[in-house]
Amino acid sequence: MSDRRGRKLATREARLAAEARARAQARGRDRRRALGGVLAVAIAVVVAAVAISSGGGSANAASGGRLKGAALSAALFAGIPQHGNLLGRASAPVRLVEFADLQCPYCDEYTVQALPTLVRDYVRTGEVSMRFENLSFIGPGSVAAGRVAAAAAKHDRLWNFVDLMYLNQGEENTGYVTPSYLRRLLEAVPGLNVAAALRASAAPAADAALAGASDLASRAGIDATPSFLIGRAGGPLRQFAPSSLTAAPFATTFANLLKGSR
Repeated sequence: MSDRRGRKLATREARLAAEARARAQARGRDRRRALGGVLAVAIAVVVAAVAISSGGGSANAASGGRLKGAALSAALFAGIPQHGNLLGRASAPVRLVEFADLQCPYCDEYTVQALPTLVRDYVRTGEVSMRFENLSFIGPGSVAAGRVAAAAAKHDRLWNFVDLMYLNQGEENTGYVTPSYLRRLLEAVPGLNVAAALRASAAPAADAALAGASDLASRAGIDATPSFLIGRAGGPLRQFAPSSLTAAPFATTFANLLKGSR
């Protein structure tokens, strides 16, 4: 499990670095040469991913080791408005609602594979807002983490906490979601009053937030995680089943919705 966490963080770091290099090359005067550079970077990322998957990695917070991804996560969300469980401008022309369990490995896959690119290209630009609805059904650890996530939302830092939870996620229902683990995640969230968040996580409002998400999912016909609702601002939301949990299917759908809002 510790190796999987190490591979996950390395994959995110490698992909973001590759994208940055590709964008820089694409701005060069020789577009043909730039394309060759992009292809070379893509090949390098694949090679790196294969090498990473063959071994290595170190224990993460879920297994008692070092907390992973704190700086990367902080940079991802820096400067983007958060209000409760909403990320981005409330007036963004496209809305995405994610239903997830913090112990769900497929939600974790989406967070690593798709979320950083979507946040950078669509949320940070003001074109898309994202809302997180926490479905805590996998086990007691999901409920415990969900309460803390609700408390982080009260302090407008939910997305930072959720991202760190996924970057350090352990095997579901193995007891890794302990009070000390959750505190370590909170302590890595920039600008968060940890003591106040812990108090809020024990308040009835935290349970009410989880119950509200469950009720919303039931009314929307959501029965699995991750699941998504998507639509233009001011219009109805519809269920969206992406073809994969990478950024590409989301980006295509966003582009189609944004065409109609301009």
